Amino acid sequence: MHRVTTAFISVGSNIEPFENIPRCLAMLTDTMDSRLIAESGWYLTRPWGVDEQANFINLVIGLGTVLSAQALLRETQAIESRLNRIRTIKNGPRTIDLDILLFGEHQIGSSDLTIPHPALLERDFMLKPLIEIAPDWVHPAHDLPLHQLTGFIRYNQIIERLNSRGALGKADPESP
Repeated sequence: MHRVTTAFISVGSNIEPFENIPRCLAMLTDTMDSRLIAESGWYLTRPWGVDEQANFINLVIGLGTVLSAQALLRETQAIESRLNRIRTIKNGPRTIDLDILLFGEHQIGSSDLTIPHPALLERDFMLKPLIEIAPDWVHPAHDLPLHQLTGFIRYNQIIERLNSRGALGKADPESP
């Protein structure tokens, strides 16, 4: 029997996001012996790094997976490729962007994968949706629950939280 690990993945798109994100979510669970265990709200966010592009839709999901962190990375990159992600401009427009934020309680530092994700605590569009679905999850490097780490945020890019599954129109203003 394989051990199931909870992985948290940031999902973003600014090229046809209302088509590409649902396709991506289906691929994540259909192709990888993984199941979706949590999904944050969808957030309209300003781009980071390259300002002259469309706003993004971002969310965070929790996956229960039997894959190793490296195998999960390979699978997420394969999904990006299947959804025609082109990497010509760093931080430029993309059909889909998948970043592994956390993988269980592991800390990983390799040439192609760093967990916890180095920008997790700095970017609100990564941390706030993660807190929405796992507020008490302990950050492996800081040994504190995620909801206590919002003071590290340096880049506030969230414009608004959308209705469920990216439906147009603002969500309840009291929502996180």
